[in-house]
Amino acid sequence: MGQEAREVISINVELRCDHKCENCERFFDCRDEMKWKIYRRRRMAQAIKKMSNIKHKITISGGKGGVGKSTVSTNLATALAMMGRKVTILDQDFDGSTIPRMLGVQGVKKLRYGTQGIIPAEDTLGLGMQVISMALVYPDEVITMFHEMRRGTTEEFLANVDYGERDYLIVDLPPGTSSDACNLLQYIPDLDGTITVTVPPAVSQLAARKATLLSAKAGSKVLGIIENMSGYICGKCGKEFDLMKRGGGEALAKELGVPFLGRLPLHPEVAEACDKGVPFVYKFPSNPVSEKMKEIARRLEEEILQRL
Repeated sequence: MGQEAREVISINVELRCDHKCENCERFFDCRDEMKWKIYRRRRMAQAIKKMSNIKHKITISGGKGGVGKSTVSTNLATALAMMGRKVTILDQDFDGSTIPRMLGVQGVKKLRYGTQGIIPAEDTLGLGMQVISMALVYPDEVITMFHEMRRGTTEEFLANVDYGERDYLIVDLPPGTSSDACNLLQYIPDLDGTITVTVPPAVSQLAARKATLLSAKAGSKVLGIIENMSGYICGKCGKEFDLMKRGGGEALAKELGVPFLGRLPLHPEVAEACDKGVPFVYKFPSNPVSEKMKEIARRLEEEILQRL
């Protein structure tokens, strides 16, 4: 193809652009600097300002539902809070919100409005963790949300919340590469990075790989991969068994050239803590799964601080 033809195609592509950047399927591929100028005229600038006092922002992603992404988000945030950090959990999973239940605040606390915007709920453990979730607005109702309402909710949670000064914002993304995940990645361009949660079987890595690549395409550093439900530890004898083939998450990390943060096996106390609304890392701090989670939290912080 000659230079003249390439120039004509380039011009045609530019002329077809309506500069409605937030709805463009090529948002993360676009290299036009005008994109950010246009985007920051809207609520993105307000969101950036609201979150300017949050030191580190991390998203937790997973290609498929049911891999334990919300459990990891809750307990990673709790582990960081137990280290003395000021932590906020943002529940971006509008359809399957479980963060408030796992923290024991659903039906107990609600979001409130203050002079500086929405006031987050706080945990009942005395750790000072903030929680933002649709389940704290509509705890029992089934809410039908289409694209614009979903984007509007994301904007509200980012641009109109009184976060204050925080050390960490942990964002529990919905499964896959849906618009809810893309909306969030658009509105927080200064993410420290993303953690992908997956389970051992190789088939699960197909979806986990896409979720990881989406975060990378959005410019978010992939901080690592966690292999959840990797083995089972008997609650009585303490012996570990392989219920599912292990190693899928570690293999994916090697394939993509990103850190493997560790394995989290199944344990009866993990399920018990979740059902009782207390993070297992807090309720059973000496549990081997809790020890692994605390190690992941320490390793994550070390990696983030090394980049400063």
